[in-house]
Amino acid sequence: MDNLRRGIGRVVDDIRHGRHIEAYAFFLLGLALVGLGLSNQVGTKGLAQFTVGALALLVFRTAVPPARPPATPDEVLRRREDLGPLRKLLDGARDLRVYGPSAINVLAGADDLRRLILERGGKVRIVLLDPSPRAVADAATQLDDNLDLGAALQSSLRALGRLEGIEGFACRRLAFNPGFSLLVVDGDSVDGTVVVEFHGFADGTINERMHVALDRRSSPHWYEYWLRRFDALWDAALPGGPTPSPPSPPPSPSSDDDPRTGAS
Repeated sequence: MDNLRRGIGRVVDDIRHGRHIEAYAFFLLGLALVGLGLSNQVGTKGLAQFTVGALALLVFRTAVPPARPPATPDEVLRRREDLGPLRKLLDGARDLRVYGPSAINVLAGADDLRRLILERGGKVRIVLLDPSPRAVADAATQLDDNLDLGAALQSSLRALGRLEGIEGFACRRLAFNPGFSLLVVDGDSVDGTVVVEFHGFADGTINERMHVALDRRSSPHWYEYWLRRFDALWDAALPGGPTPSPPSPPPSPSSDDDPRTGAS
């Protein structure tokens, strides 16, 4: 009895939400025709036509791919290592826009930005956190426990020195950290990519942060939303790249030797 009740409930729910309507319609029509056939009100020809129609429907249903189930959070929300090397993402790119408190994982590949984008007539716009003591201290309270934000920021500023003056390059500084990083590749193209990195609170390492990779085709609304967020950051940032403090070691990724797409 419980199985029957669950079965009826499933049928009612399917009909309420418009699922498998044609199958239920054929089932009811078949029952009606069988009843009419038993009472000799429908001939063999009518039953044969119904059978052929039902078979045609079954063949059609097998040719239609099943609806894809909704994506799980783990399919949408990525780890940094899932995104792959930055160099691969930049291959063939014409426009790069980046915001990160230090963007060290991007600027560790400053020579790639110059060679792969700028020297080919492309554009690179980067927004960093302003290196003022107040801005750095506030952001460092939120970010990874193992990250020396001030040192990473100074390394990034030295890397920017290798790009300053190249046509197509521009940099600005933001007085506060908004709690996310952005990396936009060919944002105005139909094949563009937007990577959003959400800053947690006192993460153990930078690799613990959550990422979402968006494209215009599969998520036009959120793609445009985050594209506009970069424009808003750019407009709010102070023009010109800040001057780094005197020398220290060359830039390196904050967690491994292979720069990843996270802006950091």
